Amino acid sequence: MLITAIAVALTINVSAASDIPSTLVTRALDETNSIWRAVGVEFVWRRGPAPYAAGALTVVIGHDQRPVREGALALGWIYFDATTPGQRLYISYANVLQLMRESTGVTGPQDRMPLFEREVLMARAIGRALAHELGHYFLASKEHTKNGLMKAHRTAVEFFGPDERPFKLDGAQRSLITARLSQEAVVVSR
Repeated sequence: MLITAIAVALTINVSAASDIPSTLVTRALDETNSIWRAVGVEFVWRRGPAPYAAGALTVVIGHDQRPVREGALALGWIYFDATTPGQRLYISYANVLQLMRESTGVTGPQDRMPLFEREVLMARAIGRALAHELGHYFLASKEHTKNGLMKAHRTAVEFFGPDERPFKLDGAQRSLITARLSQEAVVVSR
């Protein structure tokens, strides 16, 4: 396993619906950190209720839903103004839960699953969806790829399985993100 030194630490605001367990949110953020650590990025999660400082990147984990599009549930999304990504990412706990209910062949029946196991699986999918949406933000692109972190459509095995390798950035994406983050760090430090 290739370990990359942390090049930059970024603070991101996180707000989760009050009925989503705090331990699940922590596990999801750990999953996101695990994926991005290979790029040299570490996130510092500032958790709590809104409002946040204007212009700060904010992640909301809640119950909003989007309908099935192109045969798949949207687990997360980010809004763009023309080509500029917005400062708010949304992860749909409700859609992750629906995907899990529809994926008993992968996850097993939830009615017999210990709460801990269910939480681990949900956190894994939420963390991976968040890592993908952060990719849109850092790449400043709505584009998807055929493989890797920015792949558009995922299987339940990819979201809930133990293997995070399908969520890796390719070399060109890593270079672009590293350059962009290094440039932002220089601007911020002035």
